[in-house]
Amino acid sequence: MLRKTVKKVPIKGVIEKPLVETICTECGKKRPFANKTKKLCAVCVKKSQKEKLKEKRAKVREKKASTITQAKLDQMTSWLIRAAFEEKCYACEVRMPRKSLQCCHFVSRTKSITRFDVRNMLPGCPTCNMYTPHHVWNLGKSINNIWGEEMTETLLELAATSLKMNNTGRREIYDIYKVALEKLETQSLSTKEKRDLIGDCYYHYLCVVSKLIKR
Repeated sequence: MLRKTVKKVPIKGVIEKPLVETICTECGKKRPFANKTKKLCAVCVKKSQKEKLKEKRAKVREKKASTITQAKLDQMTSWLIRAAFEEKCYACEVRMPRKSLQCCHFVSRTKSITRFDVRNMLPGCPTCNMYTPHHVWNLGKSINNIWGEEMTETLLELAATSLKMNNTGRREIYDIYKVALEKLETQSLSTKEKRDLIGDCYYHYLCVVSKLIKR
């Protein structure tokens, strides 16, 4: 059976496509769509991208501010120790302004459980802390005078305990020390009151640390 061939006749004239209104749903202006799905013009797409980037950066800043790093807690602890004790080096007895002093550790800062323990630190001069290794001996004697004769032995034994510090623990300790520092800087406290305040800091520190010690 033969198929009948239909001859296509070209349509004369210009075929006009129906006009599509390109009204941006964001600004309401008649512009070509840069995002056809959301019906947004190029200007609004660019504006949207900038706002998203701004929000992303704000979240990063917020997260950074809420995270208490080891360095932040080190700094807060140093401020607290230098504010709570006399303005002198407890290793060589040289007196100097608080800002010139450093926070010296009896047990090395590599031991996480005693790194932020207020009993393990006293103010010291940069020379002793950085260039005089035997300053630790004199620092230990000062710690025993303040906290009791067996304190250095206690700290050395405690240093063997394993501790996993997390951001929650650092945040709690940071807040404890920050409140104590504000009291030291805003109130005129006697030496005894300062020692009692540091003792309270240790008690609250111990409550935090006891939950983080590896069993």
